[in-house]
Amino acid sequence: MTTRWFTVDADSHVEECEETWSFLEPPYSERPPLVVDKRGAPGLTIQDAFWVIDGRVLPRLRGRGATVYATPPVSTLALMKPFSVESQTLLDVSKRIADLDRAGIDVQVLYPTIFLERLTDDDGYQTALMRSYNTWLAGKCAQVPDRLKWAGVMPLHNVHSAIAELRRVHELGAVCAVTYGTAGETMLHEPRFDPFWAEAARLGVPVVVHTGWSHPGLLQSGTDVFAAQIVGFTLPVLMAFFSFLGGGILERHPDLRVCFLEAGADWLPYMVQRMDQYYGVDARAGWARLASEPPSAYLKRGNVYFTCEGDEKLLPIVLDWLGEDQMMASADMPHMEARENSLQDIAERDDLSAEQKRKILGANARRFYGI
Repeated sequence: MTTRWFTVDADSHVEECEETWSFLEPPYSERPPLVVDKRGAPGLTIQDAFWVIDGRVLPRLRGRGATVYATPPVSTLALMKPFSVESQTLLDVSKRIADLDRAGIDVQVLYPTIFLERLTDDDGYQTALMRSYNTWLAGKCAQVPDRLKWAGVMPLHNVHSAIAELRRVHELGAVCAVTYGTAGETMLHEPRFDPFWAEAARLGVPVVVHTGWSHPGLLQSGTDVFAAQIVGFTLPVLMAFFSFLGGGILERHPDLRVCFLEAGADWLPYMVQRMDQYYGVDARAGWARLASEPPSAYLKRGNVYFTCEGDEKLLPIVLDWLGEDQMMASADMPHMEARENSLQDIAERDDLSAEQKRKILGANARRFYGI
C-alpha cells in the first residue's frame, strides 16, 4: 500500500495573462503589456506568442539575452501542456484545483513566471507591474485559501518601494516574499538592502530566492536558451546563497527565514565547503569584512531551506549536511519541462526513509510558510 502524506507543493507557478495587469495604477494603466500571437508565422518555435512591454519583446529566444517561458499562454508551447490554459492562468481556479487533486497535492504555493526576468528599465513601471500582479494573484488564491497560497514578488530595485509592498502583500495574505538572486548586478548583502531584510524578519515573512535572469551580465553572456537556463538562470541563486550565509545577511538578521528555490540542492556541499575554506583564509589574512562565524554555522541554525529535484543522486548526502527538516519539494506546475513527477519521484525513492519523505513532501513546507 502506498503511503499518503499531507503534501505541500512548495514551488509552482502561474502563467500570466492580460487579466494580470487589470490592477495597474495610473499613469501606468495607460501602457499595459500587450500580447502578440504569432502562431503559424514562419521560422518560430513552439514559443510563438510574446509580450510587448515598453517596446521590448519578451521572451527572447535567440541571441544574447535569450530567455524562454510559456507566457503569454496563447502560444503553441502553452497549448501543448497537460494543463488547461484556464488552470495555467487561474482564469478558472477550479481547473487548477482539479489538477492538484489529480497530482495528490493538498496545498500549492504559487510564484510568478514573467518576473523571472526584468520587464522594463523604468523602475516605477516595474514596481507597478509587480503590484498589479500581487493584487491579481491575491484575489485568485482568496477563492480557495485552504488550497492555494502565494508569494508576493518584491521590487528590490527600490528598497523603499519593496518595504511598502512587503507590508501590503503581508496584509493581503502572502505566505512569503520572492526575489531573485541579485538586484541587477548588485549582490543582496549590500547594506542598502538591510532595511528590507529587517522588515521581513519583523513581520515574520519568509524570503524566497527563486532562479531567474536577475543579473544582466550573466544573462548577456549566453547566446542561446540552453546557456540561459544553465548559467544566467541558475547562478544568481548561488550568488544569493553567498549573500545570506557568507555576506552577513543572516548574521545581521538572525530571525529571517530564507529558501532557495528551483536550483536543486546537489550543489550545497560544494558551496559550503568552498565558502568555509576561503572564510578561513580570509579571516587569517584580514582581507575581507567577514561574518563572525563561518558560513556552515548559519546553515545549521534551522532557518535556511531548499527545494530538491526528485531525482537528485546526492540528496541523501545533502540531507546529512543540511538536516532533514529544511528540505522541501516542488512540482513546478505548470512548467515541469525539466522535472516531471518530481513529488512522485521523491515518494518512490528507496534511499530516503518514510519520515524524511513525510518532511520533504509537506511537513517542512508547512513550517517554513506557516501553513
